Amino acid sequence: MSALLFVLPWWWPAVFVVPALAWWALRQDAQHAARSRQVFGRRETALLGARRFERTRQLCGGLAALLCTLALLCPIWGEGPGEPTGPDVVVCLDVSRSMRARDLEPDRLLAAQREVAALAAMAPGARLGLVAFAGTAQLAVPLTADLDSVAVLARTMDPSVVLRGGSDLGAAIDVASTALLRSRAVAGSIVVLTDGEDFSGSGRAAAERARERGLVVHCLGFGTAAGSKIVVDTPDGEVFLRDATGAEVVTALDLDSLALVAAAGGGTFAVAAPDALVRLYAEALLPRAASAAALLPDRDHAHRFQWPLLLALLFWMLRSVMPLRMRGRR
Repeated sequence: MSALLFVLPWWWPAVFVVPALAWWALRQDAQHAARSRQVFGRRETALLGARRFERTRQLCGGLAALLCTLALLCPIWGEGPGEPTGPDVVVCLDVSRSMRARDLEPDRLLAAQREVAALAAMAPGARLGLVAFAGTAQLAVPLTADLDSVAVLARTMDPSVVLRGGSDLGAAIDVASTALLRSRAVAGSIVVLTDGEDFSGSGRAAAERARERGLVVHCLGFGTAAGSKIVVDTPDGEVFLRDATGAEVVTALDLDSLALVAAAGGGTFAVAAPDALVRLYAEALLPRAASAAALLPDRDHAHRFQWPLLLALLFWMLRSVMPLRMRGRR
Protein backbone atom coordinates (compact mmCIF):
# COMPACT_ATOMS: atom_id res chain seq x y z
CA MET A 1 0.00 0.00 0.00
CA SER A 2 1.62 3.31 -1.05
CA ALA A 3 -1.20 5.84 -1.10
CA LEU A 4 -1.00 8.84 1.24
CA LEU A 5 -3.96 8.79 3.62
CA PHE A 6 -5.00 10.62 6.76
CA VAL A 7 -6.33 8.72 9.77
CA LEU A 8 -7.94 11.83 11.30
CA PRO A 9 -9.17 13.82 8.27
CA TRP A 10 -11.67 15.76 10.40
CA TRP A 11 -8.77 17.98 11.51
CA TRP A 12 -8.69 19.55 8.03
CA PRO A 13 -10.52 22.72 9.19
CA ALA A 14 -7.51 23.44 11.41
CA VAL A 15 -5.51 24.10 8.24
CA PHE A 16 -7.63 27.19 7.62
CA VAL A 17 -6.83 28.48 11.11
CA VAL A 18 -3.17 28.89 10.16
CA PRO A 19 -3.74 31.96 7.89
CA ALA A 20 -5.81 33.54 10.68
CA LEU A 21 -3.02 32.95 13.17
CA ALA A 22 -0.47 34.36 10.72
CA TRP A 23 -2.57 37.48 10.24
CA TRP A 24 -2.91 37.90 14.02
CA ALA A 25 0.85 37.46 14.53
CA LEU A 26 1.66 40.02 11.81
CA ARG A 27 -0.73 42.48 13.36
CA GLN A 28 0.83 41.98 16.80
CA ASP A 29 4.30 42.60 15.34
CA ALA A 30 3.09 45.74 13.61
CA GLN A 31 1.54 47.08 16.83
CA HIS A 32 4.69 46.28 18.77
CA ALA A 33 6.84 48.09 16.19
CA ALA A 34 4.51 51.10 16.30
CA ARG A 35 4.74 51.31 20.12
CA SER A 36 8.52 51.02 19.94
CA ARG A 37 8.76 53.89 17.47
CA GLN A 38 6.42 55.95 19.60
CA VAL A 39 8.57 55.44 22.73
CA PHE A 40 12.06 55.72 21.25
CA GLY A 41 11.39 57.84 18.19
CA ARG A 42 14.44 58.37 15.97
CA ARG A 43 16.70 56.79 18.58
CA GLU A 44 15.04 53.38 18.18
CA THR A 45 17.63 51.95 15.82
CA ALA A 46 20.58 53.42 17.71
CA LEU A 47 19.34 52.13 21.07
CA LEU A 48 17.78 48.78 20.14
CA GLY A 49 19.41 47.94 16.83
CA ALA A 50 17.95 47.53 13.35
CA ARG A 51 15.21 44.99 12.78
CA ARG A 52 16.60 41.92 11.00
CA PHE A 53 15.18 38.64 9.67
CA GLU A 54 11.65 39.84 10.37
CA ARG A 55 10.06 38.23 7.32
CA THR A 56 12.13 35.08 7.66
CA ARG A 57 11.09 34.67 11.30
CA GLN A 58 7.45 35.09 10.33
CA LEU A 59 7.78 32.55 7.53
CA CYS A 60 9.42 29.98 9.83
CA GLY A 61 6.67 30.46 12.42
CA GLY A 62 3.94 30.02 9.81
CA LEU A 63 5.53 26.87 8.37
CA ALA A 64 5.90 25.40 11.87
CA ALA A 65 2.19 25.98 12.56
CA LEU A 66 1.18 24.47 9.20
CA LEU A 67 3.33 21.36 9.75
CA CYS A 68 1.90 20.85 13.24
CA THR A 69 -1.58 20.94 11.72
CA LEU A 70 -0.52 18.36 9.13
CA ALA A 71 0.74 16.10 11.93
CA LEU A 72 -2.68 16.34 13.60
CA LEU A 73 -4.18 14.62 10.54
CA CYS A 74 -2.05 11.53 11.32
CA PRO A 75 -0.74 10.83 7.80
CA ILE A 76 0.10 7.24 6.89
CA TRP A 77 2.17 6.15 3.92
CA GLY A 78 3.03 2.59 3.07
CA GLU A 79 3.04 -0.45 5.32
CA GLY A 80 4.47 -0.89 8.75
CA PRO A 81 6.54 -3.96 9.68
CA GLY A 82 4.98 -7.28 8.82
CA GLU A 83 2.97 -8.73 5.96
CA PRO A 84 1.99 -6.12 3.34
CA THR A 85 -1.69 -5.64 2.72
CA GLY A 86 -3.38 -4.88 -0.55
CA PRO A 87 -6.66 -5.19 -2.43
CA ASP A 88 -8.73 -8.35 -2.47
CA VAL A 89 -9.79 -8.82 -6.10
CA VAL A 90 -11.64 -11.61 -7.88
CA VAL A 91 -11.23 -11.58 -11.66
CA CYS A 92 -14.13 -13.08 -13.62
CA LEU A 93 -12.73 -14.38 -16.91
CA ASP A 94 -15.18 -15.00 -19.75
CA VAL A 95 -14.21 -18.25 -21.48
CA SER A 96 -17.23 -18.51 -23.77
CA ARG A 97 -16.72 -19.26 -27.45
CA SER A 98 -17.34 -15.63 -28.38
CA MET A 99 -14.05 -14.80 -26.63
CA ARG A 100 -12.24 -16.67 -29.42
CA ALA A 101 -13.15 -13.90 -31.85
CA ARG A 102 -10.09 -12.30 -33.38
CA ASP A 103 -11.00 -8.64 -33.45
CA LEU A 104 -8.24 -8.34 -30.81
CA GLU A 105 -4.76 -9.74 -31.35
CA PRO A 106 -4.41 -12.74 -31.19
CA ASP A 107 -7.98 -13.16 -29.89
CA ARG A 108 -10.16 -11.79 -27.09
CA LEU A 109 -9.46 -14.58 -24.61
CA LEU A 110 -5.69 -14.44 -24.97
CA ALA A 111 -5.79 -10.64 -24.63
CA ALA A 112 -7.75 -11.02 -21.39
CA GLN A 113 -5.32 -13.67 -20.10
CA ARG A 114 -2.45 -11.29 -20.75
CA GLU A 115 -4.19 -8.65 -18.66
CA VAL A 116 -4.47 -11.09 -15.73
CA ALA A 117 -0.77 -11.94 -16.05
CA ALA A 118 0.18 -8.24 -16.11
CA LEU A 119 -1.90 -7.60 -12.99
CA ALA A 120 -0.32 -10.52 -11.15
CA ALA A 121 3.13 -9.11 -11.93
CA MET A 122 2.26 -5.59 -10.73
CA ALA A 123 0.20 -6.23 -7.58
CA PRO A 124 2.49 -7.38 -4.73
CA GLY A 125 0.61 -7.62 -1.44
CA ALA A 126 -2.75 -8.16 -3.11
CA ARG A 127 -4.88 -11.29 -3.01
CA LEU A 128 -6.35 -12.43 -6.30
CA GLY A 129 -9.05 -14.95 -7.10
CA LEU A 130 -10.23 -16.27 -10.46
CA VAL A 131 -13.70 -17.21 -11.69
CA ALA A 132 -14.11 -18.87 -15.10
CA PHE A 133 -17.53 -18.47 -16.65
CA ALA A 134 -19.58 -19.01 -19.77
CA GLY A 135 -23.16 -20.29 -19.44
CA THR A 136 -22.25 -21.22 -15.85
CA ALA A 137 -19.53 -20.01 -13.49
CA GLN A 138 -17.04 -21.78 -11.28
CA LEU A 139 -14.39 -20.61 -8.84
CA ALA A 140 -11.10 -21.65 -10.44
CA VAL A 141 -8.80 -20.04 -7.84
CA PRO A 142 -9.90 -18.88 -4.35
CA LEU A 143 -8.37 -15.68 -3.01
CA THR A 144 -4.65 -16.20 -2.68
CA ALA A 145 -1.46 -14.18 -2.33
CA ASP A 146 0.28 -16.58 -4.75
CA LEU A 147 -0.26 -14.34 -7.75
CA ASP A 148 1.96 -16.36 -10.07
CA SER A 149 -0.35 -19.36 -9.73
CA VAL A 150 -3.33 -17.19 -10.66
CA ALA A 151 -1.58 -16.05 -13.83
CA VAL A 152 -0.58 -19.61 -14.73
CA LEU A 153 -4.07 -21.01 -14.21
CA ALA A 154 -5.66 -18.12 -16.11
CA ARG A 155 -3.60 -19.11 -19.15
CA THR A 156 -5.14 -22.60 -19.06
CA MET A 157 -8.72 -21.31 -19.19
CA ASP A 158 -10.58 -21.93 -22.47
CA PRO A 159 -14.15 -22.73 -23.59
CA SER A 160 -13.70 -26.40 -22.64
CA VAL A 161 -13.46 -25.47 -18.93
CA VAL A 162 -17.17 -24.63 -18.70
CA LEU A 163 -19.51 -27.15 -20.28
CA ARG A 164 -22.53 -24.91 -20.86
CA GLY A 165 -22.28 -22.31 -23.60
CA GLY A 166 -23.36 -18.69 -23.40
CA SER A 167 -22.25 -15.88 -21.07
CA ASP A 168 -23.91 -15.65 -17.66
CA LEU A 169 -22.41 -12.51 -16.10
CA GLY A 170 -24.78 -12.74 -13.14
CA ALA A 171 -23.57 -16.19 -12.17
CA ALA A 172 -19.94 -15.06 -12.40
CA ILE A 173 -20.53 -12.03 -10.18
CA ASP A 174 -22.46 -14.10 -7.62
CA VAL A 175 -19.67 -16.70 -7.40
CA ALA A 176 -17.07 -13.94 -7.03
CA SER A 177 -19.13 -12.23 -4.32
CA THR A 178 -19.42 -15.47 -2.35
CA ALA A 179 -15.65 -16.03 -2.60
CA LEU A 180 -14.89 -12.54 -1.31
CA LEU A 181 -17.36 -12.73 1.57
CA ARG A 182 -16.17 -16.18 2.67
CA SER A 183 -12.59 -14.91 2.71
CA ARG A 184 -13.63 -11.89 4.81
CA ALA A 185 -12.19 -9.58 2.20
CA VAL A 186 -11.85 -5.93 3.14
CA ALA A 187 -13.32 -3.62 0.48
CA GLY A 188 -13.36 -6.48 -2.02
CA SER A 189 -13.55 -5.79 -5.73
CA ILE A 190 -14.78 -7.81 -8.69
CA VAL A 191 -13.42 -7.25 -12.19
CA VAL A 192 -15.30 -8.86 -15.10
CA LEU A 193 -13.28 -9.48 -18.28
CA THR A 194 -15.79 -10.17 -21.02
CA ASP A 195 -17.15 -9.16 -24.39
CA GLY A 196 -20.40 -8.18 -22.71
CA GLU A 197 -22.81 -10.70 -24.21
CA ASP A 198 -25.07 -11.22 -21.15
CA PHE A 199 -27.54 -13.73 -22.57
CA SER A 200 -29.23 -14.39 -19.23
CA GLY A 201 -29.64 -10.67 -18.50
CA SER A 202 -28.73 -11.24 -14.85
CA GLY A 203 -25.50 -9.26 -14.73
CA ARG A 204 -27.02 -5.98 -13.61
CA ALA A 205 -29.05 -7.55 -10.79
CA ALA A 206 -26.01 -9.50 -9.55
CA ALA A 207 -23.90 -6.33 -9.59
CA GLU A 208 -26.52 -4.57 -7.48
CA ARG A 209 -26.47 -7.44 -4.97
CA ALA A 210 -22.69 -7.26 -4.79
CA ARG A 211 -22.82 -3.53 -4.17
CA GLU A 212 -25.29 -4.03 -1.31
CA ARG A 213 -22.75 -6.40 0.28
CA GLY A 214 -20.04 -3.73 0.20
CA LEU A 215 -18.33 -4.93 -2.96
CA VAL A 216 -17.58 -3.03 -6.17
CA VAL A 217 -17.95 -4.45 -9.68
CA HIS A 218 -15.79 -3.19 -12.55
CA CYS A 219 -16.00 -4.30 -16.18
CA LEU A 220 -13.40 -4.44 -18.93
CA GLY A 221 -14.80 -5.04 -22.40
CA PHE A 222 -12.84 -7.14 -24.89
CA GLY A 223 -13.62 -6.83 -28.58
CA THR A 224 -14.75 -4.15 -31.00
CA ALA A 225 -18.09 -2.62 -31.84
CA ALA A 226 -17.69 -3.84 -35.43
CA GLY A 227 -17.39 -7.41 -34.20
CA SER A 228 -15.75 -10.50 -35.60
CA LYS A 229 -16.44 -14.10 -36.52
CA ILE A 230 -15.80 -16.82 -33.95
CA VAL A 231 -13.04 -19.34 -34.62
CA VAL A 232 -13.71 -22.96 -33.64
CA ASP A 233 -11.10 -25.73 -33.58
CA THR A 234 -12.14 -28.96 -35.34
CA PRO A 235 -10.26 -32.13 -36.32
CA ASP A 236 -10.05 -30.70 -39.82
CA GLY A 237 -8.63 -27.38 -38.61
CA GLU A 238 -10.11 -24.01 -37.73
CA VAL A 239 -13.55 -23.01 -38.99
CA PHE A 240 -15.97 -20.23 -38.22
CA LEU A 241 -18.88 -20.92 -35.87
CA ARG A 242 -22.27 -21.11 -37.57
CA ASP A 243 -25.77 -20.79 -36.15
CA ALA A 244 -28.70 -23.16 -36.66
CA THR A 245 -29.42 -21.67 -40.10
CA GLY A 246 -25.86 -22.21 -41.25
CA ALA A 247 -24.90 -18.53 -41.18
CA GLU A 248 -21.55 -17.57 -39.71
CA VAL A 249 -21.92 -16.01 -36.27
CA VAL A 250 -20.58 -12.48 -35.78
CA THR A 251 -20.02 -11.28 -32.21
CA ALA A 252 -19.56 -7.63 -31.23
CA LEU A 253 -18.60 -5.95 -27.97
CA ASP A 254 -21.76 -4.99 -26.06
CA LEU A 255 -20.75 -1.60 -24.68
CA ASP A 256 -24.15 -0.63 -23.29
CA SER A 257 -24.65 -3.86 -21.36
CA LEU A 258 -21.27 -3.67 -19.65
CA ALA A 259 -21.68 0.00 -18.79
CA LEU A 260 -24.99 -0.78 -17.07
CA VAL A 261 -23.47 -3.67 -15.12
CA ALA A 262 -20.55 -1.53 -13.94
CA ALA A 263 -22.85 1.32 -12.96
CA ALA A 264 -25.08 -1.06 -10.98
CA GLY A 265 -22.00 -2.38 -9.16
CA GLY A 266 -20.66 1.07 -8.30
CA GLY A 267 -17.60 0.53 -10.47
CA THR A 268 -16.21 1.65 -13.81
CA PHE A 269 -16.35 0.35 -17.36
CA ALA A 270 -13.58 0.62 -19.91
CA VAL A 271 -12.78 -0.92 -23.27
CA ALA A 272 -9.77 -3.16 -22.85
CA ALA A 273 -6.39 -1.88 -23.98
CA PRO A 274 -2.86 -2.97 -23.11
CA ASP A 275 -2.35 -2.75 -19.31
CA ALA A 276 -5.95 -1.61 -18.77
CA LEU A 277 -6.29 -3.94 -15.78
CA VAL A 278 -3.06 -2.63 -14.26
CA ARG A 279 -4.32 0.96 -14.61
CA LEU A 280 -7.63 0.00 -13.01
CA TYR A 281 -5.68 -1.54 -10.14
CA ALA A 282 -3.59 1.60 -9.59
CA GLU A 283 -6.39 4.12 -10.04
CA ALA A 284 -9.36 2.41 -8.34
CA LEU A 285 -8.65 -0.93 -6.64
CA LEU A 286 -5.54 0.07 -4.68
CA PRO A 287 -6.82 3.44 -3.36
CA ARG A 288 -10.12 1.85 -2.26
CA ALA A 289 -8.33 -0.89 -0.37
CA ALA A 290 -5.95 1.61 1.22
CA SER A 291 -8.82 3.77 2.47
CA ALA A 292 -10.61 0.77 3.96
CA ALA A 293 -7.48 -0.66 5.57
CA ALA A 294 -6.70 2.67 7.23
CA LEU A 295 -9.83 2.30 9.37
CA LEU A 296 -8.99 -1.20 10.64
CA PRO A 297 -7.40 -1.23 14.10
CA ASP A 298 -5.65 -4.56 13.51
CA ARG A 299 -3.76 -3.39 10.44
CA ASP A 300 -0.20 -2.16 11.02
CA HIS A 301 0.37 1.07 9.10
CA ALA A 302 3.44 3.19 8.69
CA HIS A 303 2.51 6.39 10.50
CA ARG A 304 4.34 9.45 9.21
CA PHE A 305 3.22 12.19 11.63
CA GLN A 306 6.77 12.29 13.06
CA TRP A 307 8.18 13.91 9.94
CA PRO A 308 5.99 17.03 9.87
CA LEU A 309 6.49 17.37 13.64
CA LEU A 310 10.25 17.18 13.21
CA LEU A 311 10.20 19.79 10.45
CA ALA A 312 7.96 22.01 12.57
CA LEU A 313 10.45 21.79 15.44
CA LEU A 314 13.37 22.63 13.13
CA PHE A 315 11.58 25.68 11.70
CA TRP A 316 10.67 26.88 15.18
CA MET A 317 14.27 26.44 16.38
CA LEU A 318 15.49 28.34 13.34
CA ARG A 319 13.09 31.14 14.15
CA SER A 320 14.25 31.19 17.76
CA VAL A 321 17.96 31.59 16.95
CA MET A 322 17.36 34.45 14.54
CA PRO A 323 17.84 37.78 16.34
CA LEU A 324 14.99 40.22 16.06
CA ARG A 325 17.36 43.18 16.10
CA MET A 326 21.04 43.66 15.37
CA ARG A 327 23.25 46.65 16.13
CA GLY A 328 25.05 47.92 13.11
CA ARG A 329 28.66 49.07 13.00
CA ARG A 330 29.30 52.78 13.61
